[in-house]
Amino acid sequence: MKKNKVKLILPILFLIAHAAVGQTKKRITICWDVSWSMQTKNLEKEFGFLDDYFNYFKETDVTLLTFSNLLISKDEFTVESGNWLPLKEKLLNLTYDGGTSFDFLADYVEDGDVLLFTDGKRSLGTTIPNFDGDLYVINGKDDFDRATLNLLVIINNGDLLNLAEGESVNKTSTNIQEYRGNIYKGTEGLSNAEVYLKGDKGKLSRSDQMGAFKIKAKAGDTLVISYANQIKEQVLGQDLSLDFSFEETGIQLQEVVVSENVKTKLQEITTAYGKEKKERLGYAVQSIKDEDILDITTDASNAVKGKFSGVKLGQNDDLSQITIRGNTSILGNNYGLIVIDGIPTNRSNSSTAIAGGGGLANTGFIDPNNIAEITVLKGYAATNRYGSLGVNGVLLITTKTAMVKAGGGKKDFARLTNNVYDGKVKVSNKTLVTPYLKELKKGKNLQEAYNIYLEQRGDYVNTQEYFLDVYSFFYGSNPEIAERILTNILEKDQSTYGELRGMYLKTMANEDYGPALLAANRMLKMFPDRIQSYFDVAMANRRAENHQEALNIFNGMVNGSANLELSFSGMEKIIGTEIRNLVNKERKLLDVTKVDQKYTNNLTYNARITLDWNNTDAEFVVQFVNPQKRFFNWEHTEIGNRRRILDELQNGFSTEQFEIVGSEAIGDWLLNVTYLGNRTGGNNTPTFLKCIVQHNFGKPNQKSEEFLVRLHESGDEQQLAKFTVE
Repeated sequence: MKKNKVKLILPILFLIAHAAVGQTKKRITICWDVSWSMQTKNLEKEFGFLDDYFNYFKETDVTLLTFSNLLISKDEFTVESGNWLPLKEKLLNLTYDGGTSFDFLADYVEDGDVLLFTDGKRSLGTTIPNFDGDLYVINGKDDFDRATLNLLVIINNGDLLNLAEGESVNKTSTNIQEYRGNIYKGTEGLSNAEVYLKGDKGKLSRSDQMGAFKIKAKAGDTLVISYANQIKEQVLGQDLSLDFSFEETGIQLQEVVVSENVKTKLQEITTAYGKEKKERLGYAVQSIKDEDILDITTDASNAVKGKFSGVKLGQNDDLSQITIRGNTSILGNNYGLIVIDGIPTNRSNSSTAIAGGGGLANTGFIDPNNIAEITVLKGYAATNRYGSLGVNGVLLITTKTAMVKAGGGKKDFARLTNNVYDGKVKVSNKTLVTPYLKELKKGKNLQEAYNIYLEQRGDYVNTQEYFLDVYSFFYGSNPEIAERILTNILEKDQSTYGELRGMYLKTMANEDYGPALLAANRMLKMFPDRIQSYFDVAMANRRAENHQEALNIFNGMVNGSANLELSFSGMEKIIGTEIRNLVNKERKLLDVTKVDQKYTNNLTYNARITLDWNNTDAEFVVQFVNPQKRFFNWEHTEIGNRRRILDELQNGFSTEQFEIVGSEAIGDWLLNVTYLGNRTGGNNTPTFLKCIVQHNFGKPNQKSEEFLVRLHESGDEQQLAKFTVE
């Protein structure tokens, strides 16, 4: 026990090293990962760490953020005399469920240190948060994602405290170290000093308003400090110590932190000087992409609101009155500069606006649907290219427009013959019954049902359809809880194709395109030998209005560049139809220079029907009944459509399209489906079948409706879709 206790005490030394002298009260944010994978962490070690932490920082204001696929809760605690019992009780009673995303965390962290408790297993999202305060990543699991933890640490210049392995330093290495120093003159920080490695001034670290700087170096490097026409150099020895002094100016080394020499792909972001590596900037930068902008966003102000820490909009959320660095002047202009595609726009004037003299610039012309990226630059070092115009910070907007400048037989349902639908077929819409759904129905309310789910999920975690069916059970009453449950599919170490595509189909049908894109990307990563994986990523991007990305993937499929080892010919007709429709609907936003001319002509139908299913082993028959009560059967069976089945199995696709054209197509349509089970004996993969009806396809008034059914008992017939063609 004594030995283990030492390991828990060691990490706290790094936090103590950051403590300001004479500090009476500390402000921290604890980000506590409550995703499904965190159930197996060593809570005792994490609590031991917090015991030591609050034993040293006895007076602390704590914001607790619990998160998984989204923010679960936000609570405030006050630790007095080291007593953190109320916080501990909260942590002891948390529920661990859902996937893991870090995308939104920085939006909820205001100031002070950040303690992030996570195993780094990021199953959702792609963003690594950039916190304003010092970050400490604490891992209490033996099974963790070291690469993601290191990336969190590197981007934030933070520390990794790996309690599982007893590590108490960040970024373990033997020669690379990070210097954090403070250049001062009396009590005043020198914000115009420069610290850099000799011969590499492009990577300088210009000290901030408090005179603080950060820079990485190793033994033998020459470190340079330049201030007020004075330049001092020093070759770093093996001890990597610093000993600089200027007249009336000194340097205080606040800490030296061991830094791992990790080879990783550095993130590029937009700056005043173009694209730069984020990790090499030396100043705070925050960015969002077009996928971070909600589909319902109607103006650029809504695209920015709540996305960046410390950034506020003016009255009525006016973007032209944006403040990035706070109100720095009483009479001068406090509003930030807005730069669109490299061109500074007219900006509002806070002094004249307050005085009632107008002074408000127009930002209504900015189309949120045309925004590709928004970046906030803070501080003089980030905005000096714009001179005095950038002193209040800069909002950089890159538009999609600017980035752009950077065969098979036709199935025509209007020509059905000799297939009279007598209407005597009894269509069954039986409710799905499974042991776990029976248990869930015993819950008297939503919370009771959710508690039953938490108790039963361990018994059904390896049942492929479990999370998919439970998602549907909760979706009608609470979509947020339903989505949290569904994201457990992404949290699993080895999700099956059936699970992932089922998740994709369900979320697409519910117009929840974020999780749909995540599921599609996971399928592409795990099953790159299936051409359906590429198609689904393209479709999810299109629904998320990432139109250029969708077009690029579609184009890569038809020309074979998406994967040179696959043949996409089996889906050429469907892909070609999607390209034509996308180009016709979104041409103004697209770079179509690489699109084959044969795909640029528009196609129009009264309606287009697309069928999607998740289980290639399933056999079923879809019956189409037209307005004249004639029917056509399309068979997904080895006997009835053997060539199609073989092509599907060899190349891995499970989508088919049908066109409805002609005057006889106008009227009411009915689609029934009969499930015949799986071809392979012992295969219990569930089947989800989705039908998309695109009315007035290719026309300005094109619109869609979707239907999804779960095929569960062999021999059952049920209604798939009912719609009217106009």
